[in-house]
Amino acid sequence: MKDTSVASRYARALLLLTEDQARRGQVTGPAFTERLDRTLGDLKSLAQLLAPGSRLQEVLAHPKVNPNDKRQLLRHGLQGRAIRAVEVFADLLLRKKRLDLVGDIARDFEALVEHAKGLQHARVVSAVALTPEELQRMHAGLQKWAGGPVVLTNEVNPSLIGGAYARIGDRILDLSVRSQLEAIADQLYEVSV
Repeated sequence: MKDTSVASRYARALLLLTEDQARRGQVTGPAFTERLDRTLGDLKSLAQLLAPGSRLQEVLAHPKVNPNDKRQLLRHGLQGRAIRAVEVFADLLLRKKRLDLVGDIARDFEALVEHAKGLQHARVVSAVALTPEELQRMHAGLQKWAGGPVVLTNEVNPSLIGGAYARIGDRILDLSVRSQLEAIADQLYEVSV
């Protein structure tokens, strides 16, 4: 079982490293966003290279391979293909025997990057499939409601009867017929005749 709290701490450390390097290089605004995206992309590529069962993962995890040879192999594989921060980070993970967490770290780092960009995820569940125009209107309305950029995913659940509900973080906007009928039923139940 993997320890996701460890992966989370490593992801946070990589974000701090990226921010520190950006500050030192006086990288701000869109250039900083590009650096975050590049770091995330390189980290995801590293996670794919080190996926369980991959040849590189097997060699780097093998106990009989000399640690210095592992470091050289990893350094040679990443040199020129990943930004320096990811190269150093991968070397740290190798030395700390945490390369098996790189997929979880990439996932947690992606969430941190999205938060740094002010990006939020919205999940819309509707009774029927929404048309592209309806999704576009829903997306625009949710961005206004959330007060920032939103990544929208859509699901269909016929049990809603009609309408839809949206969830952004811990906030829910419920306009489904099912919830409205349940609210009416609760009100009727509470009324004493």
